[in-house]
Amino acid sequence: MKQNPEKKINVLREVGDNKVFPVYLLCGTETFLIEGTLKQMLDKLLSPDTRDFNLTILDGNTVSVRDILSNVELYPTMSDWRVVVVENFSAFKSQKRTTSPLTVVREAMKSESEDVQKCVNAVAKLIGISTQQIADGNTDYDSAIDEISETLGSNVPEDIQAFFKRLPQLASQLGEHQEVRSKNEDTELLLEWLEGDLPDTSVLIFVEKDDVSSNHRIAKAIQKVGRYVSYDPLEKGSSLNKDPLYKKVVEKFATYNKRITPRAFEQLRNRTGGDRHMIAEAINKIINFVGEKQQIDEVDVRNIVSQSTYDRIFDLTEAIGKRSTRQGLKSLREILASGVNSNLIAGAIVSHLRLTLQAKLIAKQKELKPISRQLRYNDFITKIFEPLAEEFGELLPNASEHNILKRNPYPAYKIFQTLHAFTTEELVSAMEKTLEMQIQSRTTHTNDELLLEQLVYDICNDSKPRLS
Repeated sequence: MKQNPEKKINVLREVGDNKVFPVYLLCGTETFLIEGTLKQMLDKLLSPDTRDFNLTILDGNTVSVRDILSNVELYPTMSDWRVVVVENFSAFKSQKRTTSPLTVVREAMKSESEDVQKCVNAVAKLIGISTQQIADGNTDYDSAIDEISETLGSNVPEDIQAFFKRLPQLASQLGEHQEVRSKNEDTELLLEWLEGDLPDTSVLIFVEKDDVSSNHRIAKAIQKVGRYVSYDPLEKGSSLNKDPLYKKVVEKFATYNKRITPRAFEQLRNRTGGDRHMIAEAINKIINFVGEKQQIDEVDVRNIVSQSTYDRIFDLTEAIGKRSTRQGLKSLREILASGVNSNLIAGAIVSHLRLTLQAKLIAKQKELKPISRQLRYNDFITKIFEPLAEEFGELLPNASEHNILKRNPYPAYKIFQTLHAFTTEELVSAMEKTLEMQIQSRTTHTNDELLLEQLVYDICNDSKPRLS
């Protein structure tokens, strides 16, 4: 029976109840949970005495599917189970593309009337199947289109939907079909194995510390015979009392008979970027440092938990929000010195500008007066953030990272305090400048650090007339 990917599966409880599946896919960006789940699965499946004989860990970037399956087919030694773990399997990387899928599809559509071969080949390369499979209109093509449609978003343009429907007919016109690439030969072999008689004494576990779509061809096949579990970061609540991460941190400190103040928690979240692995390590450090002290405050967190990359980037975007050139350049240089990729920094800047523009438009719509820095954080949440989230939250993008009213309220609290610093026109101009900087970074040999410094300087010193 096919697994419903929307239903949360407790694989540890199932394994503990001796309900073991032949194959698992543990994936997502919450690496702490993935690592913890894998460790506990291995502890339940293998005894310490025979683990070395029955556990094989393979590098998915280099291993072939034939090697994986040959290990899976071995019988366990003095154990009920043999376990094969494949980390970072290369076939799951097919969905990580440097060029936008929408751009590829649009370019293919342009060549449809002039060069059908070029048109069909471009899509075949994008979705990772042969032109013959497209011509046949088989289930592999349908699955690949489902995956690429999910990547493009819920509202796929009608002309692209129509293009996907007529593509098999276009492919059938070709005299010679493009062969399946060698990478896909591995994929086909694995899919064939998943559809066959699976061994009942071996467990194959794929571990992918990144997002893998539930519509990925291999993921869909795994759901029919095993378990697909995506571990994503906890969604930030609209208030601390509704924030699942806050509750878990409070509960953890309570086991040591200690409590953490709300401000200290926000400091902890900012300094760890909300990463649960880093938070767990930080809590252990704090417990060992404070001794008998029962209340953990901001000073404790600041003194014990080192500033993370996330925290430095927050300092940078906050400085840009205030149009503080000096502080912005200082924060930028600190981030660059720590080795952070320039694309990540530019992405953080444009994300901050996008959220600020959302806040600006919402404030204009509601005729909100500038928010005083004296306004208490909890008052901001109850009197401003929560009412706005209820009214406007669903009108903005669904993804929380692109929706200021679906994120933790603290960034919104800081952004709403600085809305007077930019006009709507200046925010749009700043986003355009960031895009220009990213294009220049990719198309010229100009030093990225110089480009970023110029970008921060230009955004903070844009002197366009204040119209709104």
